Amino acid sequence: MPTKNDDRPGRRELDPTFTRGYVHIPHLRDKLPWLYSLHPTVDTQNRLARALRVSPSQLSTWLNGVRHSDARTIAAVNPDSVPIKHFQSFVDIWGLPTEILEVTDLAEFRSAIQHFEGGRGAWDKLLRAVSDDDDAIEIIPEAATRGLVDPDDEEEAGIARFPVGDRLMLRVAAQTFRHGMMLEQDRFGWTSLRPNPRWLPTDVAGALVFPRQLPDQPARFARLEVPGLHRILVILSGMPLPAPVLELLLRRPIDVGSLNYMATVLQDRLTATPDECRLFSRRFVAATPV
Repeated sequence: MPTKNDDRPGRRELDPTFTRGYVHIPHLRDKLPWLYSLHPTVDTQNRLARALRVSPSQLSTWLNGVRHSDARTIAAVNPDSVPIKHFQSFVDIWGLPTEILEVTDLAEFRSAIQHFEGGRGAWDKLLRAVSDDDDAIEIIPEAATRGLVDPDDEEEAGIARFPVGDRLMLRVAAQTFRHGMMLEQDRFGWTSLRPNPRWLPTDVAGALVFPRQLPDQPARFARLEVPGLHRILVILSGMPLPAPVLELLLRRPIDVGSLNYMATVLQDRLTATPDECRLFSRRFVAATPV
């Protein structure tokens, strides 16, 4: 943020300073054009701000830093930096290891991301084209109230947080689609919630729900056990997926080769009949009680 002292000539510009609460990414402003070129939808600063759920002006402050000046000096504080509470969301957008984002040499950075991109699998590329925080997927806790909540523990960057041990229901409206699948990713990998070994059908009517609800019985909820970041992927389709794909979904966890094969099937279907297949994704955090 410029001040009235910025217009005074002859002042010495000091090296940037960095404070606690931010993660500094060397040359971030220079790296962004390369990052934009890799992403299927986040290709401008405004779209990056939207993906992070912050205003464009707030993102601009992170990139340029806050400028402080007096009669003789001028300096930027926290340029090319992302607040800690938003850093993981920033990393997740690009799907790159943190070590690559923090490379200090620009030539080395360009070489690293080109090499990394060339090695991506079909599943990874498919996921990057799907929004991470689509509230079409409802996350319904069994408890109607959570009592007093510390503001510091509230949702960060739009990601819902639930204590480990909470009981949840996941639901998405099926719209006009007749078949649905629901997958979950946690720190152990990907598993299929629907279908699963105990309930193989993929046909849905009205809504795709996990856990499966029983007619004329109280609502059922699943216990949240694994701490950390979770991602739910919902696939709605007018026609069932091929039998080999459904068989692969029953593996626990689903191996990378199976996911890449399923991605090619989904991509072909999305390309050939885009109105017959939709993908939704949403993340949430399972927090260990302190």
